Amino acid sequence: MKTKAALPPPGEFIGEDVYARKRWRQVQYLSEQFWSRWKKEYLSNIATRQKWHTPRRNLKLGDIVMEKMDDLPRNEWRLAWVMDTVVDKDGLVRKVKLRFGGRKTEKGQCSGKHSIMERPVLKLVLLLEAP
Repeated sequence: MKTKAALPPPGEFIGEDVYARKRWRQVQYLSEQFWSRWKKEYLSNIATRQKWHTPRRNLKLGDIVMEKMDDLPRNEWRLAWVMDTVVDKDGLVRKVKLRFGGRKTEKGQCSGKHSIMERPVLKLVLLLEAP
């Protein structure tokens, strides 16, 4: 009787849930803590691009990136493929055109609809470099 798609956990989980009698609430609280620490500590380390003080590799066509969204809950950040880059007059990539994948249907198949958007490099984390 399980659904095919992974649903986000319902409700807010607070610190007192660690001491709750229901193991499910304990696990949900701990996974929420893990996700928030992962966003703050790990992603900020691999996405250091504050004001381009040090030379970094520019995003290129074919790179796989993740869009950082602070207002979305865990498991909802989207992966995208870099389709085009917008180079500034100093030779650095400041914006990229991204192709986001289609949503999964109830049967687990991709809907086939892709969306194309332009995003600033500061909102992206490089996951996989293009060959």
